[in-house]
Amino acid sequence: MNPAGRKCADSGIRPGDPEVRRLLTCLQSLINGQSAIGELVACGQIAIPPLREFLLSGRITSVPQPRMWAVEALALLGARDVLMEYLQAPGRGVDAQLEFAEDAVRNTAGRRLSAWRDDRTFEMLLDFCRKRNLPGVIETLAEFERPEAIPCLDRALEDDMCRIAAEDGLGRLGPAARNALALSAATPLPNAGEETPSSLRRRRSALRLLAALGVEPRSWAELRGLLTERDPELAARLAQIASCIANRRDRISAAAGLVAALDRLPWFVRKEAEEALAALAPESMPAIDAELFRRSSKPPRARACDEVLRMLLRLKTTLRQSP
Repeated sequence: MNPAGRKCADSGIRPGDPEVRRLLTCLQSLINGQSAIGELVACGQIAIPPLREFLLSGRITSVPQPRMWAVEALALLGARDVLMEYLQAPGRGVDAQLEFAEDAVRNTAGRRLSAWRDDRTFEMLLDFCRKRNLPGVIETLAEFERPEAIPCLDRALEDDMCRIAAEDGLGRLGPAARNALALSAATPLPNAGEETPSSLRRRRSALRLLAALGVEPRSWAELRGLLTERDPELAARLAQIASCIANRRDRISAAAGLVAALDRLPWFVRKEAEEALAALAPESMPAIDAELFRRSSKPPRARACDEVLRMLLRLKTTLRQSP
């Protein structure tokens, strides 16, 4: 006998509520629960009402797996309406720990709705994302590749849990997302003097995406105001973009801003920064030479452990060897 008991197909008895409820009890076992999914699906449509009751009214615990398995079973049974009803249902006022666990269930429901790629599903997911961000919902919304989702995907860039999915969705939209990304990159919230950390992370992501997608020259007017930004990652991403579309004066400013920020630059951006300074040559050479002179004047021990000095020396050698 399998862990969840006899299969409905082998029982010889038309499955009814008692059989389904027995399987629902099995579903709540962390050892045997996953194996009950297939049996519940084999019971057919009669399993949907009890599964709906369990999902919408069942007890929320700090262990989300049984409720996640219920979502899996409902998705395999084609019960889209139940999954949508669950995501649209108001919260039940549980504490933070239980709410965190329940978000894992909501994420599963959001991901399983990707099986239905139509307007109704899209509109429901879009409405959900206008109220809050969840990575599973953002992932499915991104898969639709529809420009109407851009505002929600842009806002999700502020969320550490959702950023990767939002970046993927905006990247898929490609040129259609450029204008929105340029506006986002240039918009600190609530304002420039009191920008929140999440707003800064959003703007970094937006510039990173723009650097990868490419920016049209007419968009530079909107971005050139970032030349005065002190954030090192913004300076590096802006320099990448400036190397492709900016005029000589702005190329000089972009290079100077990036060189000034090299000390504070995150390690994972240094390669792109070096490439950007190379692409900004010859306009970047005055800033590079001035920084080399300043750093070369340090005591020998300080020079020996100066990573930026080594990078600039390597960069200058490369530029000298270039045609």
